[in-house]
Amino acid sequence: MRNLGSLNSADWPRSSHTCFVCALVPCLIALIGSGNAMANTGTFVDRHLASDLRVVTYNPLFDTIFPEFNSTQSAKFERIVTALDPDILHLQEITVSTSFTLQLMNSIAPLDNDQGWYAHQGRNNVTLSKYPLSMTRTNTSPSGGRDQAISLVDLPDDQFGADFYFMNNHYVCCGGVFNDPIRQLHSDSIVHWLRDARTPGGFVDLPPGTPFAVVGDLNIVGSSQPLDTLVDGNIINESDLITDSPPDWDGSSLTDAQPLHNGNLPEDYTWRDDNLVFDPGRLDYIIYTDSTLDVGNQFVLNTVAMSPQDRVATGLQEFDVTLDNVGATYDHLPVVVDFRVIAVEDEDFNFDREVDGSDLAIWESGFGLANNAARNQGDADGDSDVDGRDFLSWQRQSTSQFSSLNNIPEPSSIAGLMAFVGAALICYRQYSRSIC
Repeated sequence: MRNLGSLNSADWPRSSHTCFVCALVPCLIALIGSGNAMANTGTFVDRHLASDLRVVTYNPLFDTIFPEFNSTQSAKFERIVTALDPDILHLQEITVSTSFTLQLMNSIAPLDNDQGWYAHQGRNNVTLSKYPLSMTRTNTSPSGGRDQAISLVDLPDDQFGADFYFMNNHYVCCGGVFNDPIRQLHSDSIVHWLRDARTPGGFVDLPPGTPFAVVGDLNIVGSSQPLDTLVDGNIINESDLITDSPPDWDGSSLTDAQPLHNGNLPEDYTWRDDNLVFDPGRLDYIIYTDSTLDVGNQFVLNTVAMSPQDRVATGLQEFDVTLDNVGATYDHLPVVVDFRVIAVEDEDFNFDREVDGSDLAIWESGFGLANNAARNQGDADGDSDVDGRDFLSWQRQSTSQFSSLNNIPEPSSIAGLMAFVGAALICYRQYSRSIC
């Protein structure tokens, strides 16, 4: 973030001071997937589980990560990448070509495969991944005014429950209320795009239950409404972008990860510059679908606040996150979230991670839809209608509270099917009142 203009300290979102005790618990294994393995350091940097997917977003200041531009800062960046060992790294303010960034990553963090890192760039946003990228785009439709790096990460099926969709952003900076409408349009367009992604047809279709996250430098320096819109789906420019749309698969808000410095310190800011009059603030975000994702470790990396012992254990140095060697000029800090990707059953129509009577009720409401039916309307087999086959699929996957239903022979006719469904619904409604 540069030249903050009319920013006032009262404009910053309020900080959260929740203590994440789990950030103090040493992880069991620090390595996931392919690539160079860092040994378990016994510090807050470690993953809690080997299966956690590490996602990092970082605005390192225009191209300073490259030794050709700044040898001191590039050495700091290499130590940060080595210590964090990200699986997915989202960068902002990268103006050089994608091939140049890939060359750097393959040099400082080589992977144990023939391909090396994958990358996708939109404007100055670059997403780097250990895994292949698809469905790449550089903007939404309609456009939010600024290009993004949008991509689906093809995660290994034997390790993760689904693939992961990312929207890597760098919102317009500064200007206070003057630039708030630009930031708001950017958020409105993202929410509209995610609605399109969750429903059949249009410009983009994600498999139902695909985890997604909006990440990057959002430059929330004036109104907090652009951030609120990303979380709760409250579109402000409704005349242009239809209506509000709660963004998560289960019809609820997204979750704003708000990690603390080094996992357990009270600060949560991600930008700071003691040479300016502006207070430190939270500008960098990871906002995600909590219906399909759980979180392990999460933290904002602040090497200045680390103990000497932790710096030695991780190979980091005191001023690795600053632009100087005295700790006065910071700019942005890396934000780290370790995700646990949840596989949601096709018959879980409301995405609550259970196949039960509430899903049966959704199927009943949607029964008979012949075209363009969605998963949340009762389409379990993905053929765009809601019929008896979807019910039978629900029956096979229903949870233990309906185990007795699973032992009933499958109905051989529509009449028999509907009679069976009626009995199942009655049982479910009675069960919910604890008398079934």
